[in-house]
Amino acid sequence: MMTNARVITVPNILSCLRIFLVPFFIIAMNSKDYSAALKIVIVAGLTDSLDGIIARKFNQISKLGVFLDPLADKLLLLSIMITFYINELAPKWFIILVFIRDAFVATGWLEIYLRKRKITKPTLLGKISNASQVIMFGYILLSTNFDIPSIPQIGYFLVSFLAIVSLFQYILIRFKDGKIRS
Repeated sequence: MMTNARVITVPNILSCLRIFLVPFFIIAMNSKDYSAALKIVIVAGLTDSLDGIIARKFNQISKLGVFLDPLADKLLLLSIMITFYINELAPKWFIILVFIRDAFVATGWLEIYLRKRKITKPTLLGKISNASQVIMFGYILLSTNFDIPSIPQIGYFLVSFLAIVSLFQYILIRFKDGKIRS
């Protein structure tokens, strides 16, 4: 994969936009404006999808972007988990489990970056796990805004299962070749 030396690229701007949206998401959640919070999550999800597509299609993959994209993802997910925990919008056991998984992966990612100055790629299972979390949290916000059924317990168990399996995958990768992916 070729990386672009440019700093100002469309994908980097989209990642910065996601980081910029985090405080607004927190403000919306703290004021219980779940409609605004849902809109922010939708915009963040769309920009997350678009930045990768644009980076690959238009050869705008950059070292900064490889760092910014997962940072934006983790900041948004962390703010979602904390505000959902405070507002009791999902089972606490679920939020704690997902938080521990993400904290472990983010810590490993940061440790590798600081030690080796290397940014590791996410695994497919890690991407699926993160996507399932964002979809779940988005649906929860949707259900607070509209008269639709809440998520059944099996949904929490399935997303938890993905989080646990992807965590074990990261642990195996870490011990196998001395690096962890985020």
